[in-house]
Amino acid sequence: MTERDGVRSLVDLGFNGLEAEVYAHLLHDPAVTGYRVAQAIRKPAANTYKALESLQAKGAVLVDEGASRLYRTVPPEEFLGQLDRRFQEHRSRALRALGRIRGGAGDDRVYQLRSSSHVLERCRTMLGRCRRLALVDVFPEPLEIVRGDIESAAARGVAVAMRVYRPAAIAGVEVVVALDGEEIIARWPGQWLNVVVDGQEHLLALFAPGSGAVHQAIWSGSAYLSWIYHSALHSEIANSALEHEIAGRAPHAELKRVLKRFQRFLPRDAPGRTTLLQRFGGNSKED
Repeated sequence: MTERDGVRSLVDLGFNGLEAEVYAHLLHDPAVTGYRVAQAIRKPAANTYKALESLQAKGAVLVDEGASRLYRTVPPEEFLGQLDRRFQEHRSRALRALGRIRGGAGDDRVYQLRSSSHVLERCRTMLGRCRRLALVDVFPEPLEIVRGDIESAAARGVAVAMRVYRPAAIAGVEVVVALDGEEIIARWPGQWLNVVVDGQEHLLALFAPGSGAVHQAIWSGSAYLSWIYHSALHSEIANSALEHEIAGRAPHAELKRVLKRFQRFLPRDAPGRTTLLQRFGGNSKED
């Protein structure tokens, strides 16, 4: 990692640009005066001394209070450890304070989520607060990211059922593999992650293939919409399980006819499906 990368990483942690430059310089030139630092990084001495004072207050530098006031860095692992502990303390305090002022009324609106990090964190939060049951419909890439959260929910006693598109063993979870999973993966312009927990909140997300960018994602805490989606996803998972059970087995010929009869209500060339695939670059044609 270059010094520029180090400066950028410190800015990402909340340092201003000058503080980051000063800290990075002191890493390879310790025990020097503030004036020497200012000369080395070519910044005004007054501004450099202000940055050094700020870094000292943050616990990032030490000062030798001798005749010359020499500065050296606190080692990064020690300083970042302090930073992490302070963040956790502030986070806990903010969580308690904000929890006390949060309204208790339900929110039936539908919200767009724009970033993959937001989508995944919302999914983890939903699974973390799930009390009784969760249904998940997920492609392979996002599954690997949230697998641990799903297993943790199941370990707490949450009843979890999933439809996946490649074989996957998830501890404590009822897993059904879509019969034509590989075909579905090939046809779709990305990877989806759809979750409904306790029948009261749901998340639907379509990620762009490979990049992790979000094509579209929504979340809602509407009990009505969430229960409708819960019911629909329950039927999808149960239907996939039945398809496996009757596949290639003559005694179930009547069941096959029933499934085929209703397949016309889920055609691949339905207008909405065709529009969706064309919009995001998928294959809307029949295989």
